[in-house]
Amino acid sequence: MTSKIFRFLSAGSLIVFSTLAMFSTVRSEISDVDQETILEQAIVALGGREKLDALVAFSIESKRVRYVMGQGPEPGIGLHRYSASEAEIFHSIKTNNFRGNFLHTGQYIGAGGVRPVTEIVVGGKQGYLMGFNDFFLQTGAENEAMTPERLAVTTKTERLLNPHFLIKDLMQKRLQLIPKTSRPEINAYRVGPDEIFPITLSRFRETGKRILVTNDAWLKKWKDTKYFKDSVAERVFFEVDSNWLSRWQSRDFPSSKYHQLALDDEVYPITLYVNKNSGLIEKLSTMEKDYVYGDVELEVTYSDWEKIEGVSFPMRIKISLAGAPSMDVNRSKIILNPLLEHNLFLPPSGVVYVDNKERASRGKRLSQTVQSYSYAAAAKARELVRPTIEARKLGQGVYLMIPSPSDATYTMVVELDKGILIIEPGMDELKCEAVIDWIKLNFPNKPITYAAEIWAKKVLNRNRSTILPDALDRNPVATSVLAVADNQPLRLAGKDNSVIIYPVYNRHSKDMLILEVENQGILYLGDLYIGALARMLKAGKRRSPDGKPTYSTEELYRAIQLYGIEPKTMVGSHDS
Repeated sequence: MTSKIFRFLSAGSLIVFSTLAMFSTVRSEISDVDQETILEQAIVALGGREKLDALVAFSIESKRVRYVMGQGPEPGIGLHRYSASEAEIFHSIKTNNFRGNFLHTGQYIGAGGVRPVTEIVVGGKQGYLMGFNDFFLQTGAENEAMTPERLAVTTKTERLLNPHFLIKDLMQKRLQLIPKTSRPEINAYRVGPDEIFPITLSRFRETGKRILVTNDAWLKKWKDTKYFKDSVAERVFFEVDSNWLSRWQSRDFPSSKYHQLALDDEVYPITLYVNKNSGLIEKLSTMEKDYVYGDVELEVTYSDWEKIEGVSFPMRIKISLAGAPSMDVNRSKIILNPLLEHNLFLPPSGVVYVDNKERASRGKRLSQTVQSYSYAAAAKARELVRPTIEARKLGQGVYLMIPSPSDATYTMVVELDKGILIIEPGMDELKCEAVIDWIKLNFPNKPITYAAEIWAKKVLNRNRSTILPDALDRNPVATSVLAVADNQPLRLAGKDNSVIIYPVYNRHSKDMLILEVENQGILYLGDLYIGALARMLKAGKRRSPDGKPTYSTEELYRAIQLYGIEPKTMVGSHDS
């Protein structure tokens, strides 16, 4: 388990935290120009009604880079380039079919992991996957149906990348303009440079070292530390570019230069920013939810427009979530109305898609978070459904929560004298609620007194979500946050079970803790050791048992020796 400061949530007390968040408010701006007039200007800029009516299909070749927040060398801080993908895209607008042929490359250098994956959407109502959806390339190519949330996410993302879909829907009255003043105001979390830097571009599997882009402030703070020397070290592994983020966020969209079109949407109204001079759509803004930050602004900027057979397309598209990069798209080739083979959108034989409106609705509200994990072959860890819980008893009053479907995070529950300790509940509230219900059923007279959770401080300080409220939004609970010192274990003493939390120096993350249930030899390893990573030399190839152990194996061994732990059972947060 990693944590900037190890966090416990303790029911029954309240500490007022200083608010670390930066907030932006999506506000309505009044324009004296009629929205229908603005819409007509945008239609003309895209190529005109005749050209757009004649646009029934197109194909695109591009590169897509996906980022995710909170995965840097400091837990909860730092942007991470999660995957880079070659994409060959086919859209049949007339039939609402989509096919994406992707080559996804993962984050690890020298570890293989290029995964061919094909996504197919039939009629906008069924989704299928063909290819490698396993991070470790152990299962081989598979054909399967998309989950309802992934179908919703795929469809939404393609509409974000191609504003032509929105404009054609407006032209054909399938989508409605709404008054700009009807957009509800939401306090949206916005991350700052101190949370985005450093930016991890990739990592070395064997050593754990990162290739970083840092700013001056982060480098000044860390460059003389042992952690920096062990985890980054050589100058070739990092560059200082304090303007990296400002270049990404370089454009603003003042009302003096842009009209706004407000569109109705199931999640939150969409605002299109239309250049008053050119009529081109240069920005889209809406809202969705992030697991950690709550309600955030989803921004899409369109640039480098080119006319292709009379229709304008943006060749560079940037998607930002809460102000941080989420996807960067660079297009190299676009063909209009290509002759598409009849079998291009055929689903795999024998695979049946099963719809679920509730899951699809959740997917639309968490689209960028879900797709980041999809591109990194961790989509199955983000199935937006309440899991069933199998509780495996590890010892007296100690249980491992095994969810189905799995979120790839193994939660451990420990019975203490006066309450229950939950270790690493995971990110998704549906899984957390299932664990809580299991605790209520099996320990009806004991409250949950502690929860060891990576993101606690950020979650507790964020505004309540209105896009997708969770249990904490619906029923706030008074909490306090305790910390473990860098060099001093913390003991939760009890008559039957006592838990010791040990701080561990390691190269994966600046702060790392492991937890031991005393007298039972049960050791929760968090992210310190993940067996699957330790066993694999690279994606698709196992490590020789006679070979050199990974750095994480060595660090686990040193921690056990340092604290004199004698483990009988070890549990990893991502590997049971």
